[in-house]
Amino acid sequence: MTFAECRIVLSFGAFSCLLVLFQLFGFFNFPLLLHSKLGVVIGEYRQSTSIWWILQLCLTVTSGILAKRNYNLLFYGLLLTDAMNNYFKYFIGLMTAFVTLADSWFGAETHHSVWARYRDLATRNGTFLGLVGRDEVARVLLRYVTTFLTIVLVCVMVEYKIYYGVAVGTQWYHFWIHNIYPYTVSHFRHMFHLLHIVLMAANVRELNRQLVRLEEGSCSETTYERIEQCRAIYGELWQMNEGINVLFGFSQALNVASSFAQIAFDLYWLYMMWIIQEANMDVQMFCLLPTPLIFAFLLHAAKTHRQAMETLTGTLLDMSCLQRNSRAMELRRHFLTQLLVHPLRLTARNIFDFDYTLIRKVCWLDNRRR
Repeated sequence: MTFAECRIVLSFGAFSCLLVLFQLFGFFNFPLLLHSKLGVVIGEYRQSTSIWWILQLCLTVTSGILAKRNYNLLFYGLLLTDAMNNYFKYFIGLMTAFVTLADSWFGAETHHSVWARYRDLATRNGTFLGLVGRDEVARVLLRYVTTFLTIVLVCVMVEYKIYYGVAVGTQWYHFWIHNIYPYTVSHFRHMFHLLHIVLMAANVRELNRQLVRLEEGSCSETTYERIEQCRAIYGELWQMNEGINVLFGFSQALNVASSFAQIAFDLYWLYMMWIIQEANMDVQMFCLLPTPLIFAFLLHAAKTHRQAMETLTGTLLDMSCLQRNSRAMELRRHFLTQLLVHPLRLTARNIFDFDYTLIRKVCWLDNRRR
């Protein structure tokens, strides 16, 4: 087996483990496998696959019950501002977990259709995942697995620092224990969204490559037919992209809001510890690392997705073979109109877009509030 084959097998093996992990978190309730030879293998809904979703629901409810039962351990003795800060920090995280499970359950059919469209596109085009070949999918998955492991490493380092930096039995120790589960669900949901973004961006890039290859060849009747096929493929990609937006709509909207709230609360405690010259200030600084890091990867992937869409539009505008006769001009106009009316956007139920403007919008809303 060559090095390239080993890399492909390892990429798909590691990704299969991540899919199992996402299923354990209840993010989908149907059999799903990305086989290194067969491509996407999707099963129908089975009751046994919903066990993990039910388990996560039980864990979320249990987390809320324990927080209520241990209310005094978490909040007693704090000033009102400090207590409300911690209370909202935990409550928003817990609500995010509930909404994530709700989106996963009610969006199961939409989620299944996204992967089914990837499979059907691959079957029709003789590719591996959508429009993308096996080697390119392996490269995308390898980068994704590397990103995932980087984030896990940072999170483990932070949890290790907290474990040895906070005294056992103290109020902060109990608060940390109760927040581990909501934090973990939030971070994994971000990573699951990141997976769908990078796969969609890879398919848009491949569609652009197909248009470039058509431009490099001779203009003929076959070329125009192939461009019509590309236009139909874009329509399918748009439907899949909208399915992703629906699947991650409310949960990611709340998850993003929760993440920004977590950062704000951590900054508040960092400021308060600096005021009173707290000895464990470095522990609080470590708490700030995971969420901004995840946001950086997520927004970078969203930027790549947007750039792929812009490149596709630019390629279509520059195609000289679509400017030679009236039929070509009409085809070009229809395709450009489709791109304009139905652009590939990453949104949370149209509440906001997933790109770098998200940070500016949050800052703008904060300034308006002030």
